[in-house]
Amino acid sequence: MKRVRVGVALVAVLCLAVGIAEAQNVEAAGVSASALEVNLSDGRTLGIGIQAEFPWGGLISARYWLSPEIGAEGVVLVTGSLGWFEGTATLRALFRVVDASTVDFYVAAGATLPFPLYSGSEVVFAGVGGIEFNFRSAPNLAWNIEFGVACSTLGNVNMVVGTGVHFYF
Repeated sequence: MKRVRVGVALVAVLCLAVGIAEAQNVEAAGVSASALEVNLSDGRTLGIGIQAEFPWGGLISARYWLSPEIGAEGVVLVTGSLGWFEGTATLRALFRVVDASTVDFYVAAGATLPFPLYSGSEVVFAGVGGIEFNFRSAPNLAWNIEFGVACSTLGNVNMVVGTGVHFYF
């Protein structure tokens, strides 16, 4: 429980810092109030990037927003050598809870599956809350951080911490 409180406090401090920095940048640049109302995540569909989750990994990520509120994500990590490979595949459903002009809040739930499936590794189910930061200077780029909880088919329960960067087409 203490980890969750620390995680929530870190997210709150990070959001406050980003909000202050954004306000200072806008004030210094002399941007009009109407320009601030533009929602940078409007119209996004496919995003390709990197998503890393602790403690399971992750690497290549694809996000697709079916609507402004509902999306899906797949993350793949593959390691190995000639003739041998293993890795994980994560499939998640995303639900955008808050859609602000530069910061979006979402929840995600899904499963991480090992492959090859006969490897005997555990399957992990996770639920996270995430914050996606959009940048006025690079409107197709978004950075996210996530905090949540996961449980496995072996009965292990862990805290999840993740981050990612996606380029939206």
